[in-house]
Amino acid sequence: MEEDWWPDMMRDTASEDPWGEELVTVAEMAGYDDPMHPGQRILWSALVSPEDLASLGGNLRAFNHEVESTGRPGPRAAGALNPRFHISAFLDDRRVECEPLVLGWVNANRTAMMLDPRFAMTYGLMPRALGDGTVRWDDPAAPEFDVAIVDPPSVYENLKVSRARTRVSRSHLQDYLTLRGMHLVQVFYEYRSAVRDTAIQAALGGQDRRVERLLTREFDISTNRDGSYTAQVWGARVIAGPGTMPITADDLDNAGLAWPGIAESVTHGVARKFRLHDWIYVRDTVLAAYEGRSGFQVYPESGGVAFGGQWSVGHCERVGRDVIRAELKKLYEGTPDRVIRHWHAHAIVPGSHVQGEGAANMRNISVRASELVHAVVAIGEHLSALASALKLTERPGADLVGLDREFLNYNGWWSGPFVEPVTRHVPMDMSREAFLDRCLDLDKLAIESLAERHLRPMVRAIGAPEDSIDSFRGLKLLDRLACLAQVAVAGGLSLTTAGPEIVSRYHREGTKPAQPLTRLFALSDLRQIKGHRKQEIDARIEGALARFGIDTRAAAGGWGVTLDTVYDGAIEELTSVDATFAKALALIAED
Repeated sequence: MEEDWWPDMMRDTASEDPWGEELVTVAEMAGYDDPMHPGQRILWSALVSPEDLASLGGNLRAFNHEVESTGRPGPRAAGALNPRFHISAFLDDRRVECEPLVLGWVNANRTAMMLDPRFAMTYGLMPRALGDGTVRWDDPAAPEFDVAIVDPPSVYENLKVSRARTRVSRSHLQDYLTLRGMHLVQVFYEYRSAVRDTAIQAALGGQDRRVERLLTREFDISTNRDGSYTAQVWGARVIAGPGTMPITADDLDNAGLAWPGIAESVTHGVARKFRLHDWIYVRDTVLAAYEGRSGFQVYPESGGVAFGGQWSVGHCERVGRDVIRAELKKLYEGTPDRVIRHWHAHAIVPGSHVQGEGAANMRNISVRASELVHAVVAIGEHLSALASALKLTERPGADLVGLDREFLNYNGWWSGPFVEPVTRHVPMDMSREAFLDRCLDLDKLAIESLAERHLRPMVRAIGAPEDSIDSFRGLKLLDRLACLAQVAVAGGLSLTTAGPEIVSRYHREGTKPAQPLTRLFALSDLRQIKGHRKQEIDARIEGALARFGIDTRAAAGGWGVTLDTVYDGAIEELTSVDATFAKALALIAED
């Protein structure tokens, strides 16, 4: 049997290139549910020194295919327990014990996997547990997420094994192997069955069973009573060894980075030669790594970012719709190399749309979010004044709309509750799913925060006790107040002294527009769309966006511009309603 021999049913294993993936599988428990090729797989990874690897003389089949441990302690002398994990190789009378990269143990037919804490500690990785039991390991300072992903325990039940893997960033593995001076060896066991297998049939040559020991693996192949074939393989393979250190020893100062619009490759030394207002330009997609992440502060007006007191990208300005320009010198002075590389990955060639006059004043997500916030704040203040005029309990605007001007002026307009999500970047190629998620964020800020318990008494106090508004929530109550204010302004009437007449005219003649907050109602509809069937979703989105004057066919290339229009429509509507409240309050003051 040749060294490269494999059964037909295991050709996928033979052709695997584990190091070819960005996330390398370093441990796996799996059952094959394919009825044509049922089976099971066990895979773990060991760190092996060059000396131990050389001593094996290429005889990788000497490795055991599982992580061994001391196991749970039984009766023994106090102080005698020495918990440890290892993957062993047996050759002649020697036993070589190697470190597992992933620790593992079994209990109640469950196999747990645990990333070696020494690896996690080396890069300061922090665990992030998901609801399904998956643990993802992040480097929050970089920021770099999903450096390692560990699945929930594998379960053996009803003769089936659920799949569980541990995957680790290839760059971090390469770095770690180099720092440790180790090779990464995958050890594995695989069992497969098949109705026919020409390679096994030829290898058996009429025998019922054959055991063959090759240099890197051992096969046990056989034919079954029903004429089908079974194959088992135990083996190991070296997938990587010491080399570069892409994480620990970034070569930024040797090779530098080629920035669009900058003639020379930029290292730290070169960056020091630049002056103030020597800009580089990046898409604001660069902010996706920081937005909504604990520990990071994103400044929407400038596009700057800070990570605690450790580093910051300051001296930034927003230009155009979705571009940030940053001073090159300050970027290199204030951030780790990995942050510089992250910003470089989003660099663009600066054109007239970001360098020309007026580029800094174009409408971007920060401008839109700020206008939205201030429109909501202004409505809250006018509603507060109206409540006072109606002799109701005095309440600040924050009690009515959830935002307080004094707090925002002191802390920044982006610091209010539910504000941060609506300040996040809006890519042109935004998916429909992300668009709907943002509509939910807008709803939480502008609609859900409306306090119906305070708005309902205001509607009734104007003079409509017979009005059926018990079922109204916050948005409908605000819309009704806006309608009554429209009638008051149109007729020159005071909401405090002519309430019954205003209500009568409203029910008799209506208002123009009939629904002052029609776009906010459409926004509310958009946030409730998820969970419906696809055809219903399509129709509901089309109907809601029609109230914004938007044709959904315009979103074929992405939903970014559509979202811009939704922001602008909501801002325009809130501003118009606020102006109506201001005029109604002026009539009250004149009365």
